[in-house]
Amino acid sequence: MPDIRIVPLGAGQDVGRSCILVSIGNKNVMFDCGMHMGYQDARRFPDFNYITGGDQTTLTPHIDAVIISHFHLDHCGALPYMSEQVGYEGPIYMTMPTKVICPILLEDFRKVVTKRSAGAETNFFTSEMIKNCMRKVEIVGLHQVINVDDELSIKAYYAGHVLGAAMFKITVGDESVLYTGDFNMTPDRHLGAAWADRCKPTVLISESTYATT
Repeated sequence: MPDIRIVPLGAGQDVGRSCILVSIGNKNVMFDCGMHMGYQDARRFPDFNYITGGDQTTLTPHIDAVIISHFHLDHCGALPYMSEQVGYEGPIYMTMPTKVICPILLEDFRKVVTKRSAGAETNFFTSEMIKNCMRKVEIVGLHQVINVDDELSIKAYYAGHVLGAAMFKITVGDESVLYTGDFNMTPDRHLGAAWADRCKPTVLISESTYATT
C-alpha cells in the first residue's frame, strides 16, 4: 500500500494561491497552480521551492502531472510562471472550456500588471510564456479516464462552479485522492450541481471557502 502525502503549497490557511501537492507512493501530482491577488511580489505564487528543495532545478523531474480545476486566477494564475520560468515540461490537464478561457484571463491580468508596473507590482510572465504554457495542456473530458502512465490515472467529474470546472480523482494502484477544487451543489439556470460517482476515494480534499454546500 503506497503512502499518501498532501502538502499545501498555497491556500493552506488563506484564500488564493491554490496549489496542493499530492504524492501517492512515488507519483507526484500538483492540483491547481493559482496566484494570490493580495500580493505584488513573489509571495503571490505558491512555494515551488518546496518541491525542488531550493535547488536551481526545474520541476519536471519532481512532478508527474499538473491538474487545473478551473480558470479562475486563484487556481490557474501561476501556471505560466511555474511552467516557463520555474520550469515544467510535463503534462498539464484541464477541461476544454478551461483551456479556452484560461489564457484569456491570464493575458488580461498581464496587461493590467503591465499598466501599473511603475509601482511595486512585478510582471512575472509574458504573452509568449502564456502561449507556450498552454501548448503543454492536455484536454480531459468529464468522466473520462486518462492514463498518465502505467501507474497513474486521472478522472474528471462535474463541479458546477463555473463553465468547465471539474473535480479530479487520481488513482495509483488501490489508492485514490479526490480533489474537489471549487464546487457548487445548488443548480441554477446556467450550471447544474456538482456530481461524482460512488468512487470512495482513500482521501477527499475539499474546498471550504464558505462551507455552505
